[in-house]
Amino acid sequence: FYFKRVLQEIEIPKEVGVITLKGSVLFPQAMMPLFIFEPRYREMLRDALEEDRIFAVAAADEQAIEAGAENEPSHKVASIGIVRACKKNDDGTANLILQGLTRVRFDEVVAELPYRRAKISPLLSVEDASADDLREGRRNVLNLVKTHRRLGAEIPREVIEFLEAVDGDEAMLDLSIYALCSSSKIKQKLLETLSVSQRFGHFENFLRQQLDQLKLYKKLKGNLGEDDVGDN
Repeated sequence: FYFKRVLQEIEIPKEVGVITLKGSVLFPQAMMPLFIFEPRYREMLRDALEEDRIFAVAAADEQAIEAGAENEPSHKVASIGIVRACKKNDDGTANLILQGLTRVRFDEVVAELPYRRAKISPLLSVEDASADDLREGRRNVLNLVKTHRRLGAEIPREVIEFLEAVDGDEAMLDLSIYALCSSSKIKQKLLETLSVSQRFGHFENFLRQQLDQLKLYKKLKGNLGEDDVGDN
């Protein structure tokens, strides 16, 4: 709830600079570390810091790239974020932390030089489930994550404790997806899923599929060490 109040106090711009990254999907509230080194993005960062500290991170559209599309195509749904911390380095590069604010749709690319700028429209989640259903979805996700860890998945206990403490069921879901989903393709699909109940369902299915693979791996491994799994 605190984050929603903060978001209401931030004026969402109608036009933003855009960074396109392969395999990176930003979610609302998530903290994304970025290393800015390309000249175009250095200029974009400088402009953002002088204005509202806001820009978009968009995942590259791998399918369009493989089909030969030009101008670094990205998915049409992304997230904008606000620079929470920035350290400029002596060589002109910068390290920063970007916090996701909200999902957006790119309506029109208005410039490619010196960096991409796009007109955007905020995308609001569809709250199509009761509070009880959302709490159940939250419990299911957390229980699945705990089971993953119990079966050997490399999930730090601190991550689970953090997710348990997150205020808001949708916020917990988005942060879980950002932190724990290993597939950028599925992340993008879930970013584009505005229905909160459907987003919970899709992510639960992903976690269960991963859990089945983890159980199979443990069964095949038996009592062998990590280096001997191939001999089983």
